Amino acid sequence: MKILFYTQIPEEKKQQFEHIAGTEMIFCDKDTITDEMLEDAEVIFGNPTFDQISKCRNLKWIQLNSAGANTYKDLDMDIQLTNASGAYGTAISEHILACVLMVQKNLARYLDLQKEHEWINLGSVHTITTSKVLCIGMGDIGSNVARRMHALGAEVIGIRRNVHDKPDYVSALYTMKDIDSLLPEADIVTLSLPETEETIHMFDERRLCLMKPGSILVNVGRGSAIVTNDLVKVMKDEHLAGVCLDVTDPEPLPKNHALWNTKHVYITPHISGRFNAEVTLDLVLNIFRINLAHYMNGEPLEHVVDRTIGY
Repeated sequence: MKILFYTQIPEEKKQQFEHIAGTEMIFCDKDTITDEMLEDAEVIFGNPTFDQISKCRNLKWIQLNSAGANTYKDLDMDIQLTNASGAYGTAISEHILACVLMVQKNLARYLDLQKEHEWINLGSVHTITTSKVLCIGMGDIGSNVARRMHALGAEVIGIRRNVHDKPDYVSALYTMKDIDSLLPEADIVTLSLPETEETIHMFDERRLCLMKPGSILVNVGRGSAIVTNDLVKVMKDEHLAGVCLDVTDPEPLPKNHALWNTKHVYITPHISGRFNAEVTLDLVLNIFRINLAHYMNGEPLEHVVDRTIGY
């Protein structure tokens, strides 16, 4: 059996897989992968393109290194597809906390003042403890955000596709149809959503204007959840205190795009997850290691993607 690691892995991490008998392991990345590597691969760990998949003659299973899988909805059903859901909540939820605190404490504005050598008190600030947080998306990432916000004293409300099993760290759970009624009361809104028909352009001008004036919006899911031009328009009036985007539409954001220079919009290049935090890579590798043991033993795999919803 040939296992193709289409994900860069440090040398010391590769040792975790050396004990697997009867397998050939090939380690590559987008710059070193060849058609020959793909031809006989039975298992791929990583996120290959459809062009690369078409060159595989023996492919039976893809273990994605991402949680989102919407781009693979048309994958041949004979190929098993699993994702890395559950690996990203720790790193991304901490990123969200950092973004919220940056806006609430005026840290970006103080950094600008430092560059100008200005010693100025910008006045009152907000606190998480007195905030109402609306977590839209309550999967692994959203649940981690809710848990951390609750621990810091916030009132947390969760929104998910279906209401069931309310965790003790949220005061209430609602469904997507309730968003409009909840937005005007929320001080902080976090989006950790996959890309589906329901989530694309969810936040257009109308919905952005429904948000509480002076509130904070953070998006770490998919850039398509927000209509970018509508956001630029709404933020010309500084309707929100801050918008923190780790994902954009389009992505990467073109150098001449108006969003770069929109006041109180803070952009990071889709880095809240990935493998920037070592703990994330360790968790993803652990998911693959457990699933690989299942695969070798002919057992059902975990983290199987529901291709109708893309995760």
